[in-house]
Amino acid sequence: MPTFDAAEAAQRLPEAIIAKNLSPNRKPRLVATGYTQRLEAAFSGSSYHLAKAGMDGGQLDGCFTLQTPVRPDLRLNVAGAWWKLVQSLSRRKTGGFKFTPAFLDHVWERYLPLLSGTSILSNFQVLGSPFWQRAEHLDIDASFYIDGTLHEYFTTYAEYDVVAIIDKATQAAAIENERLGYQRARSIVTMSKRSADDLKSFYGVSAEKIAIVSPGANLPDEAVAGFQSRPSSRRDDFILGFVGLYPLRKGLDRLAAALSIMRSRRLPVRLRVIGECPEDIRNQDGVDYLGIIKKSTHMPEFLTAIADIDLGCQLSRAELVGVAMLEFLRFGIPILATDVGGIPEVMQGGGGIMVPPDIDAEQLAETISALVNDRAVHARLKAEADGRRDWASWSRTAREIDIALSR
Repeated sequence: MPTFDAAEAAQRLPEAIIAKNLSPNRKPRLVATGYTQRLEAAFSGSSYHLAKAGMDGGQLDGCFTLQTPVRPDLRLNVAGAWWKLVQSLSRRKTGGFKFTPAFLDHVWERYLPLLSGTSILSNFQVLGSPFWQRAEHLDIDASFYIDGTLHEYFTTYAEYDVVAIIDKATQAAAIENERLGYQRARSIVTMSKRSADDLKSFYGVSAEKIAIVSPGANLPDEAVAGFQSRPSSRRDDFILGFVGLYPLRKGLDRLAAALSIMRSRRLPVRLRVIGECPEDIRNQDGVDYLGIIKKSTHMPEFLTAIADIDLGCQLSRAELVGVAMLEFLRFGIPILATDVGGIPEVMQGGGGIMVPPDIDAEQLAETISALVNDRAVHARLKAEADGRRDWASWSRTAREIDIALSR
């Protein structure tokens, strides 16, 4: 029976963190990221923070990625460039190389033996045929923890972000590969009921194989412990917060339009933007643009920037779950979010207001104005959000995933 050599895996995998003391009562359980980025950044940082929390609590044993700029893979880079060239010459879109057999076959053929004797928890929806063909021989089993299915992703994000540059043939092939993996996996943990329903209706996965666990905030527990959310130092201002790299999809435009309406009515409201921001919104009256603050290198600055926000806003037109709203909750900051993806599961514990995904700027202004004008209602939401700070941590998520995987 193949056994896991933790020291060799840590040394030879492109990037990995592995616990020093592995559990003697089960196979080492390792989180697999979505590849293509630094370990701490892959899957928006969620893989890394989940693994760290699970290692601290004894539910997980590490995390790894199979492609990283830290250890460039020349052959893989050449294969990716060639694939994109062929796509371009064929007048097809050039996004989505990481979903293709050319990518998946390469990374798993090269690194799968290093994972012998482990149980893999994949945050990426596609593992590929070589993985499943060799997994049993290497005593590897796999489960998934995903923010959504590729069917959901390709459908709801069709107009936005990376999906807009992936052609339909690449999407269809990836979904079929994904379907194979779900049939072979031990279990699938999703972040929302909508994803669970899609697994059953579109992919044909049995309900007994599926569990739902909301994610946590991508903030280290030790960092959060030193901060407390606090009322705005400018007592006359009610501060709205926006954090995101995709302003159109995440609804920054309509939030800024609502801000303009409220300020025209002389309400003391300001909008703090962290991330990407169109120039016209940067220059708008009442907007404080702080730019992109990388949590991996500037965590104190990020925490300081969100600590005195009065209402965290995630008004996404499409979202599988969304990290920002969980970061607000981790600070006890009330949230305003649209009813998309896994947001209902996050909101059901209180501490926020959920609005329709097609809400317009005037309706949004009315909703926010009600909180500005009735601070007692805002105080109640703040108390609810404060009570959910621990819930919004990855430590809670790791415990719930452990229960799901141990069924």
